[in-house]
Amino acid sequence: MTVLYAEEEMEKTKRRAVWSGAVSWGVLVLGWIACAVLCFFVNTANAKQMLLWVIALATVSGWIFILLRYMTYLPSLAEARHISGILKGTPETRTGILRLTPESFKIPKGITVRRVELLNGLDKVTLNVDAKMAGRLPQTGAHVCVLTVRKYITAFEVLHE
Repeated sequence: MTVLYAEEEMEKTKRRAVWSGAVSWGVLVLGWIACAVLCFFVNTANAKQMLLWVIALATVSGWIFILLRYMTYLPSLAEARHISGILKGTPETRTGILRLTPESFKIPKGITVRRVELLNGLDKVTLNVDAKMAGRLPQTGAHVCVLTVRKYITAFEVLHE
């Protein structure tokens, strides 16, 4: 059985979220401190130049904060919460023919998900898989046994007939 979710991966994404959150706040606070320090050196001769430096520092540190927050911290936090919820859930076993659909969607304040159809005779069950892990699934048409938690595929095994 190929397992898609592990405790180590959850810890890694939590560390990434904590680290990127701390770095983003650190950049913002250091930018503010630098702006405040520059204000101590202002006089009438250099006021225009210092104003430009303060505006540039505030803008750059603000944009770095926003980029780190939305491109690293929030996705890592969402991934860690998702993995934590999956690991705490009770798995169910399902079997059938796997079909990975091409469309994906982003859960608001969550992860990006791809749909998977599992065909078992006339029954068709729609499941989800984390888009990052979709490449680890077997090819479409494979007969598989999957473990699911809350309709998310957590592990799979290709069955040979």
